[in-house]
Amino acid sequence: MCIAVFRWAPESAEPLVLASNRDEFFERPTLPMHWWPGEQLLAGKDLRNDGTWLGATRSGRFALLTNVRDPSQQRVSPPSRGLLVRDFLCGNQSPQAFLDSLALNAAAFQGFNILCGTFGRNATERALWFFNSTEASARRLPAGDYAISNATLDTPWPKVRRLKRGFVEALNDESIDRERRLVDLLNDNAQASDELLPATGIPIAMERALSAVFIRCAAEHGQPPNYGTRASTLVAVDGDGVRASEMTHTAERVAASRVQFEFSFDV
Repeated sequence: MCIAVFRWAPESAEPLVLASNRDEFFERPTLPMHWWPGEQLLAGKDLRNDGTWLGATRSGRFALLTNVRDPSQQRVSPPSRGLLVRDFLCGNQSPQAFLDSLALNAAAFQGFNILCGTFGRNATERALWFFNSTEASARRLPAGDYAISNATLDTPWPKVRRLKRGFVEALNDESIDRERRLVDLLNDNAQASDELLPATGIPIAMERALSAVFIRCAAEHGQPPNYGTRASTLVAVDGDGVRASEMTHTAERVAASRVQFEFSFDV
């Protein structure tokens, strides 16, 4: 499923700051964030379909994908959405050209949102675009604070509003340890009250579980979680490059690994 919150400030010294959780079945084979062999691509990897959900490149490209939760729009044998992120990051099309082309066959996929961006040392080289498969049209984002989960951009679900509010407060308060505060926000397992839950066509017990920023879901009551937050990622882009850190989590909510990366753009 996933959730992400980000500040886009293309004219500033730090054009992008992002915090994100990736939610997935624990049995799905996955590699944590790493440099892909033979590519200038930093990303985790879904070993089932060889795609990814979030990544950045030395050439100044960035992308992130979340699913759209809509059981009424199930597809038969749809292509992998994670390949969209990989294809943009490993390609050379502009975000607009890539997303305009994607609009022609977006209906073949299960619902999704995707952010595609390009970065450089100059503000004129920076652009961030958003695409929702239901809307099937791309738009360039102006500077601002945004949050996205499993509807469309800034849909006011309780966890989206809560995470965005805490994120903005953290970025605006220079007296705190920003990274630690963002990690705390991503670890928030509070669930929304029933009257505030979205109605997305799934059972109420599942709506409750998915209303947390940090998710744990069991297939049956009393059983260990089989689905939940598997990775928490922080990304900060400045004029020279990218700083990224990722914490992976087990079903028992134990931190399995933590990796950190810092690299300069080759542009």
